[in-house]
Order: sequence, then structure tokens, then C-alpha cells
Amino acid sequence: MSSGSKRTRKYGSRTKALDTVPNVELTGKTMLITGTTSGIGIETARSLALLGAHIVMANRNLVESEALKEKILKEKPDAKIDLLSCDLSSLQSVKAAADEYKQKQWPIHALVLNAGVFQPIQKTTLDGYDSSFGVNHLGHFYLIRELLPVVRQSAPARIVIVSSHSHNHTGISATDPTEVKVKRLIQMGDTNEFGYRLYAYSKLCNVLTGFRLHRKENANNISVYVLHPGTMIGTNISRGYGFWGKAMNVLSKPFTKDLSQGAATTVYCAASPEIANVSGKYWESCWDDEKQLQVNLARDEEFQDAFWDKSEELIFKFESTRRPAQS
Repeated sequence: MSSGSKRTRKYGSRTKALDTVPNVELTGKTMLITGTTSGIGIETARSLALLGAHIVMANRNLVESEALKEKILKEKPDAKIDLLSCDLSSLQSVKAAADEYKQKQWPIHALVLNAGVFQPIQKTTLDGYDSSFGVNHLGHFYLIRELLPVVRQSAPARIVIVSSHSHNHTGISATDPTEVKVKRLIQMGDTNEFGYRLYAYSKLCNVLTGFRLHRKENANNISVYVLHPGTMIGTNISRGYGFWGKAMNVLSKPFTKDLSQGAATTVYCAASPEIANVSGKYWESCWDDEKQLQVNLARDEEFQDAFWDKSEELIFKFESTRRPAQS
């Protein structure tokens, strides 16, 4: 892990996304981004496309993806944007998306895992997992697993994982046995846990995955960034909360980031040359300030490894029971 002590902080919570990467040119770089049809994903894709990167947007809703593509093209007619159908709530869809990507023979200079769900009422993925666990972690984990060889071949490359300070709110004790901690994170569709706790579990999953990736892949010239984007308005992530979600957005507006400010840390981590070699850190507002990181869980390497192995086991279970598509 490279030290951040010699760097000077230039940006803060109110910095706009493009302001974090002045004079950066990304022509020739390919970046795969999940979840670009709402919230900060829209601004992340737009900003990186305006810098010249070839953007591949991986989303479930291709209609909304196409709409964003057309909007960006109006702003930058020579922008290079491709769409990839990927429903993170279906491991079958994730596998198909990864296979299609590899068939295209595109490189990956930055893999940005931005998509996420936050449900007030527990929902279930097509594979039987709680949706927070299935979408926020397992679908992304499978995508990483399938595309990691491409990232290695494209190095120097980056993996950017959008997590949250909510990872602090799991209620998991650092003194619990590792197997107990891992079991708490693996949430199925029949769980009795409430929505926010499920979301918190999934965000800790993101942190553990990112730090495990750093330990294993930084030697392959891959830098890994785990970040908290901030409290933002208009992200649509709390759409399941209906009227109350909208009301809270209105009331909190003076104290929250707008979409460009919310996307700033993601864009900075994906594209800034200043931090190309600063890997394995937790970021907020364009700085690796880890005051909000739950270190006793996040930096537990035994926990990281055990959770990674369990995630691999879940993928193996899916693959071993998967049937070929019927013609």
C-alpha cells in the first residue's frame, strides 16, 4: 500500500467530478461501469466519457442506457460508448455479460462497480439471495471473477468499488469467530433482518472484497479503491422508500452533495494520475481519510480471505447447477 502522507489534499466534499481531473486525457482507455442509469452512475459515465474514455455501461435497463448514451453524444459527438446488458440480480445474466465482454476483446483499464440497491423491505434475487447481498456484492463479485484476467492483461489498471460508511452499522463484533462473521454476511431470501441492516452487510462485503483484491492483485499492477460517495440527493437508490424517501431528500438537500459532487470521488479514483499507485485505501471526498473505516473488521485478513472463499463457493454452486440455455 502506497502512503498518502506525501500528497497534498486538493479537493473536498463540494468539488465537482470533472474538477478532480483537470487536464486528464483518457483517449485509448476503456472503462466498464455498472449502474449508470440513475444517480451518481450517470455523472460518473458522463464525466469519464467527456475525458475521452471508451465507456462500457453495464445495466439491466438498456432503454435508459441508450438514453444516457444519446445525451452524452449530444454533449460530445465523438464520445465512444457501448452498452452491455447485465442484471446483477441474476448470476446467469452476469455470466452472459462477462462472456459477451470477453468476446468483444475490449480491455479494461478501470472496472467501476457502482450499482447498488437499498430496499426498506427485503427482496430476493433470481438466485434466492437477499437483493442487497445478491446485487451489491455477489453479482459484482462474479463480474470481478470473470473479468479479472482482462483487467490483468490491461494493466496498469484500476478497480473502483463504491461502498458506504454504512459498512460500520452491521452490528458484527470483531471478536466473533471468523465463521460467524462470514455467516452473518451471507443473507438469503428468507432472512428476517431489516432493510438498512441488510444494506450495511452488503457494504461491508464491498470493503472486504476490495481490500482482498488489493492484497492479491496490486502486485499485478492493479490499483484498488474502495470509497464512500457521500450522502447525495437524486440518486434514486432509496426509491423503494416512496414518499418518505423523496421527503428526506428534500429536507436534507442543503446538507448533501449534488450528483457531480457525489461522483467526484469515483471519477478521481478511476482517472486521476495523482493516485495511480495508491491502492488498498478507503476514500471519501477525494481523500483516503479512513476515520470512518471500521478497521477491526475491514483490515482483518483472515475475515477477508474467508469471505472471499465463501463467495467463490457460492459461485461454484451456481455454476455446478447451471443448465445450458435451451435453443
